[in-house]
Amino acid sequence: MNPRHRRLLIPGLLVVLVVVVVVSSIARRAEAATLGQEATPSRVVSTIDDPRITESSGLAVSTRHADLAYTINDSGHGPEIFALRVSTGEVVGVTTVTGVTWRDTEAMAIDGDGRMWVADTGDNDAVRRDVALYAFDEPGEGEHSTTAKRYPVKYTTGSQDVESLAIDPTTGRKVLVTKGLLDGQVLTLPEKLSETEPNVPEDTAAASLLLATDAAWSPDGRWLVVRNYLQAATLDTTTWKTVSTVTLPDQEQGETLAFEPGGTSYLIGSEGKDSELLRIGFSSEDEAAPVPSATSTPPAGSGPQEETDDSSVLQPTAAEIALGGGIGVAALVLLGGIALLVRRARR
Repeated sequence: MNPRHRRLLIPGLLVVLVVVVVVSSIARRAEAATLGQEATPSRVVSTIDDPRITESSGLAVSTRHADLAYTINDSGHGPEIFALRVSTGEVVGVTTVTGVTWRDTEAMAIDGDGRMWVADTGDNDAVRRDVALYAFDEPGEGEHSTTAKRYPVKYTTGSQDVESLAIDPTTGRKVLVTKGLLDGQVLTLPEKLSETEPNVPEDTAAASLLLATDAAWSPDGRWLVVRNYLQAATLDTTTWKTVSTVTLPDQEQGETLAFEPGGTSYLIGSEGKDSELLRIGFSSEDEAAPVPSATSTPPAGSGPQEETDDSSVLQPTAAEIALGGGIGVAALVLLGGIALLVRRARR
């Protein structure tokens, strides 16, 4: 073969190989999560119907205020934290963080000292050099204005799209989970963060779910739960091994997860208007845990407690269909490009 032809064909074949591996991996995992597996039991706790919240991309449940949680919008919105009544979905407070320009806020968490952390770490195009965490006191209900401390983050492997932040409430350990196409990397941040120098997280070598959209640490510090659009995986934080995986209920674009204070359940939510907060019983085993009718977060008997039909088979969401279609189109475009290179090489 002409050397010039070989120079064109070999990179093209490598691209095709990568595309095949990615598409096959996603197809296998999507099939395992959607075909024949029942969604874990859940209860509809409330609906967030405030028109200001259309892209709920982070969720944190208060341990100091009963029946209170917080959420934040995705990119394209102001630096506002919304306080929610868990049992009703009503917005009972808004806190504006001054002096910041957030580009793509994707996650939030509250540490054991009552500090709220927001991760401005979304990077769909893998081009950002300004990702950072922001910390300030948990605001509670009412209207507030606050400033935040900024902690820059830099990855050893270049830009990463990260939508998951979790904090161990017992030690303050912080982890980020990348939103990888093949799997999610669990990265641990330094114990003491710097406001002036980039904070470089270390890879735990743990492989979590692909396309991870949120994560939360259990109140006892033992477990890390990572979610994506289809599943939730529980990792043992002493070994970083995945010990169980459950199929989540169907959501429009499931992007949030937060433990409730008792540790026996967690809440999940979705982007979109009028999004529901769902409660799921937590167990480190593969068997589905009972869904508590009420926990230490919502008072017993308050708010709707509609239980989903756990006998139904989970169907792919619009986001997953779009994902599969988008990857298929990308593969066709790449293959078309390779064919064009071949034709040109033969001329």
